Amino acid sequence: MPEAAPLPDSSTEVARAVRALLPGLRRIGSLTAVLIAVLAVAAGVLGVWGISLLMAGTDAQIPILGAAVCGGLIYWAHLGMIRRQEGMVMPVLASTVGLTYSKDAKAFIAGLPQRLLPKRGIRSGEDYVYGILGTHTIRMAEVKVETGGKNSRTLFQGLVAQFPNQVAMPAFFIALEDKTRPGMFFGGDLSTEGLFHLRDVLTDGRRYGIWTSWSSVDEPPALAAVIDVLTHIETHVGPGAQLYAATSNGEETHIALTHGRNLFRVGGMFIDENDLFRDVRGALQDLTVPLTLAQTLISAEAAAVQKGA
Repeated sequence: MPEAAPLPDSSTEVARAVRALLPGLRRIGSLTAVLIAVLAVAAGVLGVWGISLLMAGTDAQIPILGAAVCGGLIYWAHLGMIRRQEGMVMPVLASTVGLTYSKDAKAFIAGLPQRLLPKRGIRSGEDYVYGILGTHTIRMAEVKVETGGKNSRTLFQGLVAQFPNQVAMPAFFIALEDKTRPGMFFGGDLSTEGLFHLRDVLTDGRRYGIWTSWSSVDEPPALAAVIDVLTHIETHVGPGAQLYAATSNGEETHIALTHGRNLFRVGGMFIDENDLFRDVRGALQDLTVPLTLAQTLISAEAAAVQKGA
């Protein structure tokens, strides 16, 4: 991964802009703290009432349900606070690297290729970031795919990015081999229907399958270079992310990277200046991942074409 973004000091424009947001961030945190305290007291009172009713042999369904509702509201109040705080800070940080930020990622997710992510799941996302790198538009968002229902499982969680192909190439699909392998009752999480298996790549104990839309021509140098970059992605963006799948229609590439934590996390209930700038440094670091990957892919394509010329 690129070197950690430097902690902004008081003389930088971004530091002044972020510091100006601090009173508003604290106000949101304080209001949320009051709301959560009220809900916690209400949940406690309802819980004690419910216990007393149970001990008396009386139906305690209403107070127990009320306590559960209060617990749920506490969770949503905290989540809403973080979303509002991130919505204040992230546009400022994204602009420092030439990108635009939006909390809503619905339109981006709706346009993703179907085969990129598990087909049996509910897709959701946030933190949509987009901008121009040279002459190419780059888009990315944090995406989650869950089975849904009472015992919902997470099938994918990470970063999905869209890049243009600088060099025309055949359509291709790269995915973890075990995600495309059919199960006992269903097909694999990812579909390879209509594609031809080209080869496998083994890296750091993970096996990736490479599929293409063609079967009778040699592998183009540009495609070989892109495959090498994607299957060794940690070399370029660091160990925090791993390739889940990538697909291209020959003109643009979509890449799904698994990530073990929530990206672009900024804010807190009792945030101070030190906490804020720590979060800012982490968020700026997260923003460098797709930019570094895009630059690496574009360079790999160009170098491969020049070599093959």
